[in-house]
Amino acid sequence: MIYWDNNATTRLAPEVLEAMRPYLEEEFYNPSASYPQARRVRAAMEEARETVAALLGVHADEILFTSGATEATHSALAQFSSFITTATEHPATMRMAQQEGAELCPVLSSGIVDVAAWSKLLQGHDGASFAFVNHETGVIQPVEKLSDAALRAGARVHLDAVQAAGKIPFSLHDWEGVDFASVSAHKLHGPKGIGALYVRRGAAFRPLMLGGSQESGRRAGTENVPGIIGFGVAAGLAVEALKNRPRFYAGLRERFLSHLRSAGLEPVEQGAEAPRVPHVVSLRVPGCSSEALRLLLEVEGLLCSAGSACTSFEPEASHVLRAMGLSDTEARETLRLSWNRFCSAAETDAAADIFIACVRKLRSVQGMHTGPVVVYTPEHE
Repeated sequence: MIYWDNNATTRLAPEVLEAMRPYLEEEFYNPSASYPQARRVRAAMEEARETVAALLGVHADEILFTSGATEATHSALAQFSSFITTATEHPATMRMAQQEGAELCPVLSSGIVDVAAWSKLLQGHDGASFAFVNHETGVIQPVEKLSDAALRAGARVHLDAVQAAGKIPFSLHDWEGVDFASVSAHKLHGPKGIGALYVRRGAAFRPLMLGGSQESGRRAGTENVPGIIGFGVAAGLAVEALKNRPRFYAGLRERFLSHLRSAGLEPVEQGAEAPRVPHVVSLRVPGCSSEALRLLLEVEGLLCSAGSACTSFEPEASHVLRAMGLSDTEARETLRLSWNRFCSAAETDAAADIFIACVRKLRSVQGMHTGPVVVYTPEHE
């Protein structure tokens, strides 16, 4: 099985599993207790905090651990009385925006935020939120321009850094306007159920979770110690991978696309004219339903997605692609392929062969009298 849906989640790294194991067994102590065994667990947890902070280029005391990026994002958005965001955000932000009546800033056809529109919309709001890297297309937003505009308007910024952390090098301290940022362990070969929120030193913050004094009084609840330890190890591995992996991923992407072009498939890359992370490609094969193609690929052993895993059961076309100006048909012809640290050139060649064969199979059953193959999806309650 070839797994190319790594923007949805990544395989747990062996090193992470081994590091977590003691804290699931003999090192089970509550880090808030006062006896030596608990202090030992607390020390390991703080070491993990240091490593996660290093990945983001921040201070350890600016990191508070959460149950995941969704909680981190909601904790940040709760700091604003009113905020703006973009039309291409992850559901964790979009659904909060819908609930709060937040204004949505349009994006250009490249997927890049319209900076002029962003600057205008900021007026009258005390908060702004946007994704550093888009979860479907891999498009990288101009963080400095957008956060500087917010700073000038007196708005604080939350940065969704989930798809950027461990994939491209950056330091949150480089952007004065960014007060909050959310990250998730399971996007970089760490465990599920653990994330973190960056809170800039000196930034006003009201806890979303109330109760005990954990996380320096900023997030109540007994910490997920095994998850935190795993997150720390995964963050350390990601720091090392940043030295050579981006270039490697870019090579895999071009290798895969070259195979497709050589076979005459004429794939269309969404957001190709914008800066993108190297491990993701949002790909459209004209005339092929993404859902029908995805199912054929699945049968042949290549797993990918037609968009965000958080919206995989929704019948509507991707809101991200529609915001970029794609038609409903074009959006429904788009697949997302994303690589991980375990991918190889040989696997890429095998995936290309599967992809080409499935496209040809799909096209062989389509014609002027049958029309495109579509997949019936019953409505979900």
